[in-house]
Amino acid sequence: MRWYRPIRSVASQNRRKWKNDYRVWIALLLAAVIVHSLTKGLGDFVNQTGVKASPWIFPFLYMRYYNKLLLFFPLILIFSNAPFLDRNQLYVLARSGKRKWCMGQILYIFETSAMYFMYIFVLSILLNLKYISFTFEWGRVMKTLAKTNASSVFEMGFCSEEKVMDLFSPISATWFTFLFSWVSGVILGLLMFFLNMRIRGTGSFAASCLLVFSAVAAKQTNFLPFSPVSWSTLNAIHLSKRDGKPGYGYVCMVYAAITLALLLIILLTAKKNNFDREQKA
Repeated sequence: MRWYRPIRSVASQNRRKWKNDYRVWIALLLAAVIVHSLTKGLGDFVNQTGVKASPWIFPFLYMRYYNKLLLFFPLILIFSNAPFLDRNQLYVLARSGKRKWCMGQILYIFETSAMYFMYIFVLSILLNLKYISFTFEWGRVMKTLAKTNASSVFEMGFCSEEKVMDLFSPISATWFTFLFSWVSGVILGLLMFFLNMRIRGTGSFAASCLLVFSAVAAKQTNFLPFSPVSWSTLNAIHLSKRDGKPGYGYVCMVYAAITLALLLIILLTAKKNNFDREQKA
């Protein structure tokens, strides 16, 4: 595993810099504020009904397209300085070589995307811990929110969806939402990495455009097959006959194809990229 050590080292070094990286702290704080804002009405509902909610808020938290815009933006902020190059990284690049250095940065993107959505999941529980009863069922509160207008009455920023609860258990819905969100975040990160290698600053713009397009696709379902970010929540995937949404096989195939294509393009482009000149510029 000697070949893996420099790759692991590059990814770990990026994370060690978080304590001094204002982008990461702002992104994490912003995500916490957003999750609190979206879920604060849950406490009023629980206090009035006297029934505690289940902890399975995460699968529904950003099903609404504007919530998706809000919660993916902090991740774009974290990746905004891809390919994460500074003077210290130039030294690491010289020692490890371009290919291993790029693989380390790619590993960092994969790990950071997973950590970010795990952070969102944990926040959705911790910020509402007082109003939650731990159970492996959806619970009365989530079912009530799905069948009534209680989420609007209590000004909640999220609402559960009955079709999802009928087709998925809480654990499977949470897992698939996390998995698809993670891959969506990876794709955005890899895209930013590649474009910023070509023209600095274009990555964040392109990722933001994809995010905005997901909002358009939420209104025009015929665009959903072309909007990978939209698939991060289960309401954008085929749940019933003739709903016009992409199926699981299609989603997994396209996710894999886009990810592999971006990986190959990055590794091939990195060979010809003069990172030293880019940093000096």
